[in-house]
Amino acid sequence: MKTILVPTDYSDTANNALQYALELAKFSHAKLILLHAYQIPLPTGEIPVMMISPQELEKDSSIRIKKLEKELISKTSGNIKIESVVRAGFVPDEIMDTAKAKNADLIVMGVTGGSKIEEALMGSSAISVIKHTQTPVLVIPKDARFKKIQKIVLSYDYHDEMKETIMKKFKEFVQLFKAKVLVLNVVTPVEVPTYENAVAGSTIENSLKDIEHTLFFPSSDDITDEINAFADAHQCDWLVMVPHKHKLLAGLFHKSNTKRMAFHTHIPLLALHD
Repeated sequence: MKTILVPTDYSDTANNALQYALELAKFSHAKLILLHAYQIPLPTGEIPVMMISPQELEKDSSIRIKKLEKELISKTSGNIKIESVVRAGFVPDEIMDTAKAKNADLIVMGVTGGSKIEEALMGSSAISVIKHTQTPVLVIPKDARFKKIQKIVLSYDYHDEMKETIMKKFKEFVQLFKAKVLVLNVVTPVEVPTYENAVAGSTIENSLKDIEHTLFFPSSDDITDEINAFADAHQCDWLVMVPHKHKLLAGLFHKSNTKRMAFHTHIPLLALHD
């Protein structure tokens, strides 16, 4: 891992994700790129209001991100390469475009928990990026702190093929930390094993033959709760998922399982894409 992109809006959640990314960059000797993406406010209604000009907004944003960059360089005694970027536009798009332009290996973002209505309605940049980017995204819950990554749980639905490109990315992170892998396939109580399931299991086994790993097949009607309970019971440090519409979970508002976990897990969630 050579480059980590960290979008920030200077909130407590973003600051916590930044601290996590900073420690991760130290561990992996990666370059850290700070990004502040903002949307130019548009006047609404008939009442005239005083608005800051785009030029002033860009200047203020540049000054603030440069100040943060200098603070981090000083804090790390210059041992980590750090640069900053300011972009105006739709925030998720600017994050994804910057990740592509800078050839980022990982995007680190913060996210907070919320009610089910908030999950359905809030335009979360983190969730939007997870859904559309091809860059791995590490979502940091508001209370998560960086520590040595010893156990990584891979939540994988055996109904879907694990593509080689995804497995390659996954193994790069595992080997970086020399972590143990716990492969978790939550099945419904009435589910009947199929030939395809067996093939998927064999493929996973073969792919992880050079990595310490264990397979688990708990049964539950609530996949999200089961994954959280499993991660707690096994003291896992990261949760890894592949974003897609989970066939076993329609869920409230038809949310994807990855979206639910991004809000409800209290350990970092790594979303991998093919």
